[in-house]
This record gives sequence, structure tokens and C-alpha cells, in this order.
Amino acid sequence: MNLQGLLSFIKKHPLGVGCAAVAVILGVLTVVRGGSVSELETQLLERTDQGDRLKNNLRYSAQLDEHAATMAEAVRTIESKAINPGALATNLQFFYRLEQEFGLTLVDIRQGVVAESKEPREYLSVPYVVAVQGTYLQLLDFLQRLEQGDRIVQFATANFSPARGAAAQSVDPTDPLIVLTLDLFLLGKS
Repeated sequence: MNLQGLLSFIKKHPLGVGCAAVAVILGVLTVVRGGSVSELETQLLERTDQGDRLKNNLRYSAQLDEHAATMAEAVRTIESKAINPGALATNLQFFYRLEQEFGLTLVDIRQGVVAESKEPREYLSVPYVVAVQGTYLQLLDFLQRLEQGDRIVQFATANFSPARGAAAQSVDPTDPLIVLTLDLFLLGKS
């Protein structure tokens, strides 16, 4: 087939030749861009996620000032309830005040060693072992004050045991003395 024959064929069948040319061009483009379809789908998912995040940011930014004020107040409350682990005398004074307030006898109190961390932390747990002696109601008041007091306390263990033997207990059975031994953690600032 020569050039003249090819031109006459194109003139006789222009629609067929045009469709064939478009099919060849689309086939080549599909093969060339075939690998980038997965990349485009990944980009679409990333952009959709980013759009969702921006939409949520816009929705929640309407109350941002109130949220920031609430968070700042919560941080101030936590800061006021956290202890300084290095101020041993001040920390022990907290327990001595509770002893005096509730009429308890402080049998033992020890501040433990704060666990080391590889990462810097804003707050840490300061371990304590506290043993107090008193009546059942005094000890319940003591525990309630620890839970709702001016420090943030996490209880690890609590053990109740009689403070006196059965013979001494039989002399005054109405109000037995009990020893409460607590392993607890106070929230501390690093």
C-alpha cells in the first residue's frame, strides 16, 4: 500500500480510522499512566483524610477559646495538687496534718524512690508507704480525705490489721484499734 492508497482509504472510512487512532492513543496513555493509578489513589486518600481533618478543625474551632480556658484551668488544678518530690519535709507534713486532724497515730511513713524514665516527663508518681492506727471510722475519714483532698493520690494496696491482741481487744470491744498500711503514689512535678 502506497501513500495514495492510504489517503483514499482514510477518505472512504474517516470515522473508523479516527476511532482506531483514538483507541491507539488511549491505549498508549493507559500503559504509560498505568503505574501511577495506584499513586493517584493514594494521593486521593491522603487528600480526603486531610480534608476531613480540616473540616473537623473548623467545626471544633468554634469553641476553641472555651476549650483552651477549660484546659488551662485543669492544668492549674493539677499543678496545685502536685508535689515536689525533692521537698521531703513538706511532703511528710501533708501526712502529719492528716494525723493531727483525724486523731490518728502515724505508725510509719516512708517516701520511696521515684522510678527513672528515659523520656522527659512533666509529672511523675512519687511512691509512699504509710501506716496509721485508729478506729474504723477515723481510718475511713482518713481514706476519704486522701481521695478527695488537696493532693492527687493513687492507691496501690491497702491492708487492715488489728492493732492489739484479742485479750486487749476484749477489754474495749466497742471501738477496736486498727492499723491501716497503704502503698500509694502522689502526683509529683518533675
